[in-house]
Amino acid sequence: MRYAIVSDIHGNLSAWNTVLADIALRRVDRIICLGDVVGYGPEPAEVLKSVYAHVHLMVLGNHDAVVADRMSADTFNDRARRMITWTQKQLGTKARDFLSALPLVLKGENFRCVHGDFSDPAVFNYIQTPEEAKVSFDAVPEQLLFCGHSHEAGIFVVGTSGIPHALAPQDFTLESNKRYIVNVGSVGYARSGDPRAFYVLFDEEAGSINFFRLSYDFEAFRAAAARKQLGPDEIPLLRRSPTGALASVRESLDFAPDATARVSGEVVESDVTTLLKKQTALWKWLAIASVIAGLLVAAAAVFFVLQAGVKSVAFPPERIAPLTEAEYRGIDGNLLPPLSVRTVGGFSSSPFRVVLGDSRKQSVEATKLDETRTCVLIASTTATVNVVFESPEIACRAGDRFEVISKVLFDEDFKGEFPMTVKVIKGSARDRGSESMVMTKSFVNSVSLRDENLPVALRGFPNTEGWWIARGTTDGIPAGGCLIRVELNGKFMGNIKIGGIAVRRK
Repeated sequence: MRYAIVSDIHGNLSAWNTVLADIALRRVDRIICLGDVVGYGPEPAEVLKSVYAHVHLMVLGNHDAVVADRMSADTFNDRARRMITWTQKQLGTKARDFLSALPLVLKGENFRCVHGDFSDPAVFNYIQTPEEAKVSFDAVPEQLLFCGHSHEAGIFVVGTSGIPHALAPQDFTLESNKRYIVNVGSVGYARSGDPRAFYVLFDEEAGSINFFRLSYDFEAFRAAAARKQLGPDEIPLLRRSPTGALASVRESLDFAPDATARVSGEVVESDVTTLLKKQTALWKWLAIASVIAGLLVAAAAVFFVLQAGVKSVAFPPERIAPLTEAEYRGIDGNLLPPLSVRTVGGFSSSPFRVVLGDSRKQSVEATKLDETRTCVLIASTTATVNVVFESPEIACRAGDRFEVISKVLFDEDFKGEFPMTVKVIKGSARDRGSESMVMTKSFVNSVSLRDENLPVALRGFPNTEGWWIARGTTDGIPAGGCLIRVELNGKFMGNIKIGGIAVRRK
């Protein structure tokens, strides 16, 4: 049996149609959906209609559960709650009846499918760390486990050691002495730096897993949102522009039929010979003018390149929506996920973000420390512009205090400054106001804080191997503060390896 496994379509009809067309070409026997057909996207009814017609098996997602009145939306952040309320109004009783009858778990001969995690599928926990993966591995017996929910494709593998480790999405074949958790990613709402639609093909007989990533018509998605009067405030995905890098090569023209049936006025006849003589002289002058214009444009381009200098670039281009404790909280109170660096489809450490001030003289990549650890490597040959590594923003309230910790490794030739700072944003997540710095800490190479007392996300970066630590606790968040963001921000020459950032509420 060959299964196409999809998840988290989230009302994105353009992405779903692209995936469905690709599946049709791959001799698939069954389609399995891991939930969250609706929510976030502008076309929930249209997507649900197509999924009902084409998908063979499906489990319930948390957004589906809210629409079906099987779960409260109280755990959602404000934006997700507004969109699920809007979605409920777009769907009728047939949609609620269908979704309410969906199971939480699908079991195959040696595989199992859920939306969130396997230890308690009704709670919709995330599987984003090896520790969370182990809980799921321990809860069920199957060798192969499929999930979605986090919108980030990836793999957790556990062998004879009993210790799971994370891998970037990649094709593989099952090995008898290993077990696997496969996150199939999101069809319609990717949260990583790769905006494409993800799905997985599982060949049961061959024991093979293949990941597919498809570009879809994002402008059709944008147009659908506009028709429903939804913008970036409601759908943050609209802030991205996968086609934005394609500059127009010609002025836009309207190629629709002319509304006028015939021209007005007298029908004029012209002599062919006379016209050809005039046009020959005209084209000579146009050719000369074109050459002159080309030289001027080329000169202007050279001047612009020389004058423009640096070009900033960010990975991913836009920040993700702010995190709430309801969305993510690690087993040790860490309000941020562990750093997970991916290279498939281009560098990404989302939800953490890297901003290079000069992409010609600064670079970022994933670097492997050992079999289980991958970190961010930033290289800079100029100390005149900033490099920023920043956490996702975290919702907070006035008076909140946070312990903030980060670990980095500087190379021997490092010169410059790269402190850890905490910024607070006033206003609201929707109507942002001013930003101000509430704490700055430098990295030091000798601390008394033992590794086992660190958040799990920052363990295994020992001082004896050159890793430095910055740690501090903020004062109470000032009145009006709604978000905090942690930044490693500075100007330097040399290389820096970043192990991660952790934030715990005090």
